[in-house]
Amino acid sequence: MASEITIPRIDIPFAPSRTNPLEDGLYPATLEWARRFGLVTTDAAALRLRRYQIDVMVSYYAPTVSDWPALRLFTDWMTWAALFEDQIDEATAGLRPDLLAPVLDDFRTILLDETGSQVRPNPATAALADLWRRTVDVSPPTWRRRFYDHMSEAFRCQLRASVHRATGTPMDVATCMELRGRLGWVAFAHDLQHHTHRVWLPDTVYCSTAYQRLLWSAADIIMWTNDLVSYPKEAAAGETSNLALALQAQHGLAPQQAVDHVHSLITDRVQVFLEAGRELPGLLGSLHLSDEACSVAEQCMELLRMLVRGSHDWHLNCERYRPDGDAAAQEPAFDDLFGVAHDDTKDPTAP
Repeated sequence: MASEITIPRIDIPFAPSRTNPLEDGLYPATLEWARRFGLVTTDAAALRLRRYQIDVMVSYYAPTVSDWPALRLFTDWMTWAALFEDQIDEATAGLRPDLLAPVLDDFRTILLDETGSQVRPNPATAALADLWRRTVDVSPPTWRRRFYDHMSEAFRCQLRASVHRATGTPMDVATCMELRGRLGWVAFAHDLQHHTHRVWLPDTVYCSTAYQRLLWSAADIIMWTNDLVSYPKEAAAGETSNLALALQAQHGLAPQQAVDHVHSLITDRVQVFLEAGRELPGLLGSLHLSDEACSVAEQCMELLRMLVRGSHDWHLNCERYRPDGDAAAQEPAFDDLFGVAHDDTKDPTAP
């Protein structure tokens, strides 16, 4: 049984996460924002959002930032992403790729600022337009392009996962390993770290093999840890994109064997992350960058360490993955944020 598994201790060799002194104000502020755009309309939805502890996550990712509007924006973005995942994982949209695809295109239209293009009105598009308006004026074009690419890629991977859910087709291990890091908004969160701290990493460093290894090994560490923490819940729900479940199904492993295998993969990725970090100073020297650019690159690598450690600490303490929480917070009824639940062609609750 999934309830009998033991998750081995994950060794993240970075200092424990620090909290931002402004953390206490983040949840009330982001809840007010979510209510204003109709992302949260009931007390049960507000309680569920409270259990996600997004304020704690942002506090870990940006512990030294004192710019309140920047922290607010970071928290609102992460709230939008969490509620997006609810629509995909637990509401209607994740079972209807035919309805999900045009919604994702609407999101891309907003991010591309396509003048004159019409998007279907719903809470998710209205909130995204507000987020992008607050973001775009204080970021350079290189950052905006990178951010769009990461969000668009996450949308594409979510659509692929939706096809698996809709057809009841489990992911094979190779596909799960390919998609998992991109499904979890890790590159998106790191982009927002850059934006919140106002550090703009040049493409010469960001696109390098060393930095890409740092970023995507971090994504694997974070999302495979998520798969371990959420294993009992997702095993019960028949989730198709959990790496431990994919290993269990494809290789006939017992639950604990699958969990231990994922743990060993995480340990390997931590070593990849550390090796890439050791390569970065040599790369900076060979590129003949200015002292300022080298300082930015070193700061961004530290932000990645905060992302890895902060995600680990958040996962171990977040109530989102605890099966014994308040029943109201786990109520299966979700607001339809994408405008897809009332399609008449098919019962939207049917798998």
